[in-house]
Order: sequence, then structure tokens, then C-alpha cells
Amino acid sequence: MESNTAHNEKELLARISTGDQDAFSTLVDIYRNKVFSHALTYVRSYEEAEELTQDIFLKVWSHRHRLPEVEQFKNYLFILGRNQLVSAIRKRVMDTTGEGNDDIAEDLLLPDRQYELKETYRVIMQGVERLPPQQKAVFTLSRMEHLSHEEIGVRLGISKRTVKFHLVLALNSLREFLRYPGEYAGILLCLCLLFLLK
Repeated sequence: MESNTAHNEKELLARISTGDQDAFSTLVDIYRNKVFSHALTYVRSYEEAEELTQDIFLKVWSHRHRLPEVEQFKNYLFILGRNQLVSAIRKRVMDTTGEGNDDIAEDLLLPDRQYELKETYRVIMQGVERLPPQQKAVFTLSRMEHLSHEEIGVRLGISKRTVKFHLVLALNSLREFLRYPGEYAGILLCLCLLFLLK
């Protein structure tokens, strides 16, 4: 059944790559709610999440010629979404730091900052290992396997509300665990906790 679904999705992507708008509408219908929920989790604004969702699908359409090469569309969509969300975070950084610090977002991409991100990731994973089993399971499924709250609930046999509760506890525990020094500590921590960049 799963291979049949993958096969059908491959056909859908192939049709979209030729400019088939009906196929694209079908793809949007399949993934829109998941993309919107994912965006809303991070930006906490319906308007901004809606705009980000539209931007993500616009990117899919703009780069439709690449779709036949995509092996796992869910992963491809997640990476596009992550990039859009990182751009939104950069914009917020620029807005909150003022004109005098316009280079902070770009500075995060320098090799030294990339090293800091990797180190922060390593420390986060140490913190994840110390979480109680249920929190660890929820955090891993949410932030590493990118499952929705509903999917996690089904997988673990718990309610969506319980999933959210354990995720909040896990994130709070990790924030307490991390005592990250440095000029961009808050931004680095935010990026790592949201996306677990490697």
C-alpha cells in the first residue's frame, strides 16, 4: 500500500513538473494543513503562517522542473519549509536589532557560527538523552522525524493534548539544560531547538 502511495505521488509530481495546475492543487490539498501547522508552531501568528505556507508552495511551483528527481517529497517539502522559516527568523532578527546590526543574520552563516550551531546541536542531544522517556519520545518524533502532534499521538497511543504537554515540558527542560555562552546564544538556541540543524 505504501509503495502504491509513493508511486501515485511520483506520478503527481511528474504531472506538476509539466505545468499541470490540477495536479498541483491536489498536492497542495494533501500537504497544506501539515505545512501550515508546522509554520504556526514556530511563528505563532495565523497571518504569518498563512503567508509562509503560500511562499513554500510557491517555491514548489517555481521549481517544479526538479520534482521528478525528488525521492522523498515529504523531506523535500520539509527542507523548503525550514528554509522559509529560517528566512522569517532572519527577518525578525533584522527588525529587532535595528539598522546598525544588519549583518547579524548573515553572520550566523559564517564557518565559526556554523561550528557553534553544531556544538549547540551536540549539547541539545545530550539534553535529549536526559529527558524522561515520554518527553524524549515526543521530542524525537516531533523535531527529528517531523511528525505532527496527531501522528505522534497515534504512534504513542496518547492524545494530541498530551503530546503538546510533553513537548512543552521537553523544550523547557532543554532550555534549562542549555547554558550556551556567546553573542548570538538566543538565536542559535532558537534555530537548533526549532530545526535541529546538523
